[in-house]
Amino acid sequence: MVSGGTDHTLAIKKGGTVWAWGSNYSTDGSTTDPHYTPVQMEFLDFAADITAGSSYSLALIGDGSVWSWDGATGSSPVHLTNLSAVVAIASGHQHNLAVKNDGTVWAWGWSIHGVLGDGEWTMGDESTEVHTPIQVQGLDSVVDIAAGHLHSLALRSDGTVWAWGNNDSGQHGVPGGLTFNDGPYTTTYRHTPVQVQGLDSVVAIAAGYSHSLALKSDGTVWAWGHNSSGQLGDASTTNRFTPVQVTNLGSVTAIAAGSSHSLALKSDGTVWTWGHNASGQLGDGSTTNRSSPVQVSGLDSVSSIGTNDGSHSVAVKSDGTIWAWGANNAGQLGDGTTINRSTPVRVAIPIAPEWPGYDVLAITDVTNNSVQLNWQHAADETGIDKYLVYQDNTLLASLNGDVNTYEANGLSSNSTYLFSLVAVDTEGNQSVKKEEVVTTAANHPVPKGEALLYRINGTILDLDQNRILWKETGDESLWLYNRVDKSTEKVYDANGSKHTIRTAKLSADGVVYSSGAGTHYWEGGTVRHSWAGESPYEVKGNFAVSRSNVVNVKTKESRYLPNAFFSTRNSFDLSADGTLVYEYNNGIRRHLADDTFTTFNPSPAGYPYVYNGPLTDGTNILYNAYTEQGVYAKWSLQVRGADGQVTEIALNPIENGDHYSTDPRTSYQIHNGWIAYKEYKKEIERWTLNVRSPEGEKKQVYTAPKWWQLTGVPLSLKQLGPDGTVAYTFQDTTYLYSAQDGKLLHSFSGPGELHYRDGVWYRVDGGSLYQIDLNQLQLADSVSYQADDSYYEYSLYHGYISSPGQELSGSWSPPEGFHGVVKVSMVSPEGEDYDLSLEILDGGGNRLPENTTKLPDGTEYSTAEVPEGYTVKWRVKGHTDMDYSPDKKVVVYVNIVYDDH
Repeated sequence: MVSGGTDHTLAIKKGGTVWAWGSNYSTDGSTTDPHYTPVQMEFLDFAADITAGSSYSLALIGDGSVWSWDGATGSSPVHLTNLSAVVAIASGHQHNLAVKNDGTVWAWGWSIHGVLGDGEWTMGDESTEVHTPIQVQGLDSVVDIAAGHLHSLALRSDGTVWAWGNNDSGQHGVPGGLTFNDGPYTTTYRHTPVQVQGLDSVVAIAAGYSHSLALKSDGTVWAWGHNSSGQLGDASTTNRFTPVQVTNLGSVTAIAAGSSHSLALKSDGTVWTWGHNASGQLGDGSTTNRSSPVQVSGLDSVSSIGTNDGSHSVAVKSDGTIWAWGANNAGQLGDGTTINRSTPVRVAIPIAPEWPGYDVLAITDVTNNSVQLNWQHAADETGIDKYLVYQDNTLLASLNGDVNTYEANGLSSNSTYLFSLVAVDTEGNQSVKKEEVVTTAANHPVPKGEALLYRINGTILDLDQNRILWKETGDESLWLYNRVDKSTEKVYDANGSKHTIRTAKLSADGVVYSSGAGTHYWEGGTVRHSWAGESPYEVKGNFAVSRSNVVNVKTKESRYLPNAFFSTRNSFDLSADGTLVYEYNNGIRRHLADDTFTTFNPSPAGYPYVYNGPLTDGTNILYNAYTEQGVYAKWSLQVRGADGQVTEIALNPIENGDHYSTDPRTSYQIHNGWIAYKEYKKEIERWTLNVRSPEGEKKQVYTAPKWWQLTGVPLSLKQLGPDGTVAYTFQDTTYLYSAQDGKLLHSFSGPGELHYRDGVWYRVDGGSLYQIDLNQLQLADSVSYQADDSYYEYSLYHGYISSPGQELSGSWSPPEGFHGVVKVSMVSPEGEDYDLSLEILDGGGNRLPENTTKLPDGTEYSTAEVPEGYTVKWRVKGHTDMDYSPDKKVVVYVNIVYDDH
């Protein structure tokens, strides 16, 4: 978009940055020499509209705000705070118009000749400045506006045009002469809008110094007002009080009006001009006035035109280049000279830094008082000099061009912030501003027994020891976060298209994701392979499974699986080495990475078995076998070892008539020879969760309460670790139990899923990643209440010191703005000698131990005052390394009182 003022020009580049050139009393806010080539306006981004007045400029931002600047006072753009929800702007010689999204028109600036349309009279040359926008009377449903030297136009949604202000040349388009009686005066101007006669079906309007233009839906152009230079285009120089059609002109898509000349853009991309031409503003290679349209020389493929209150013209071609011609006394043509041009010359727009994608700014590590910004580097032919980081549009930091991460600290908890990023090249050109909104975490204590590792502004999809794969809300952007060096890479961006993210998982070396455009393997910053078809159901190692194929994502080599057509994730299991086990007719097939396979029927021949849900740990295969015993159908849970021996583990009622609708992993899993499974105990009419060791030893982990129905009990297996540690849920509570040690390690209620990765248990809750600290004391019971402006918490914790030197711990920090008193007490289990300690940690990492008292009955206790910003930590460990017991529970009682006074 372009707009030409009296002696300066404005342009909006793709992305919304504003550029200006010409008289410096109207461009970048300084009062130094004119700019003969474009300069970028600072502090203006996401501009949707611009307009150049006589010695000032306006910009409309995408959020509906309007900004103004005037170089004569050395000012930078200022926000017109008393104007909002604007959808269109226009500027005349010294007055301005704006349309709001409710269709009303607002005006400010010179109040003379009724140009503001507010019903107020200002006679003769006497004028006043109106700085606060006032509503134009009697207008609604307005979709476009135009401002001339001292007259104004409005286009309503019904295609009618309305005019007000000066009428000394017939700019109002009303028959009956220039003067009329309006109240107590006979005058040549109106202070409220009047409808232009004989015009309908209008789709665009423009206003020159004293003439007006309208474009109708049939592609014809109509003009009225002053015509001494032929600016009405009707082959005459006679002023017209009512609209006349511009001759020999059709198929027009856009119009513009200069001081005394006019422009039209035709559908074929050519530009046509007429009117005053002393400075070559018609672009036909001459300086001769034209009263009929002539074609601008050497210009085609034009997409937009612009001129306003000046004697030069501007056009934008479809390739994004800008061309200008006409007066150039202040460098308003932008070609580096002050020479008038009678044919178009290309404006020398500098190349600003370009971002590599649609959305390059990502926010991670969101805490209650800090966030980390990560971005992809911008590119520029002269090099990136620096990055500017803004917080709520206030400059926060200026960083070197090789930096791509920044941590913002000192934020308030549970508060929303707008962070912005601008790249600046070595010549000072600025990129489009990238923005991201983030809400900090509430200042709530991290769940007991967990440590917050990362909080990401999105949803975590997958993770391993070194990486986190996550997507932003809306499923349009996919990111990979490196936990080692804290770098962030963008894997995919839908860039506003319909191809949003369907699935995404980590492979051994990269990412496999699918969108509406197919499935892709991404590694090392680029997509290595793509293929059409279904989204992958599972990815492990460097292999992915679709409906009937296993694909090596690194080589794109595919293995077809005979008689396999997976419609769910429930009928196969993939190993990281590429081995797949799946249901095959009335048997189970193991298909290896070398494309060899073995099929077997685990039951004796002729036995009426149907098999489903095969799982494998690489050596054994665990599956369900359908059988009828007596009058009841049942699932026989069986395991087939490497030696081919089949062992029945449990015999359960069928939980669902359609066994394919339930993921078998919620009922049984196998890992490293350990098997976790649900079993129905008929004698007690309850479901239990058991773990079987590789040696065949069975341990009962959990017994669910008696349920009102035989099946459908909300007991679900989540994940089994390689050491027999199992995560499971009952209703809304999740438990982590060690079958090897025979004890509960961790539990929590509410949202989140436990995941085992590379020797560590994690909890993922949306965009938050917690690590389970198995040395933390576990919350057994608690009660809290508020009284007399103070808060009280009473909590009971338990745990097991089951190995030499092991330590159990817990901690508490006051909420922001609070301080408290903490009292901790403990009694050693019978026959054991455990020590309780308490210490304060200040903000600098210093440890301040508190005294501990031991009573004759064996009770140990300690009390500490905890200031705001400090943390209190309590520990329990053996008096010596020989003091431990895997089956004797340690119980700790914590009493907390805190307030803000």
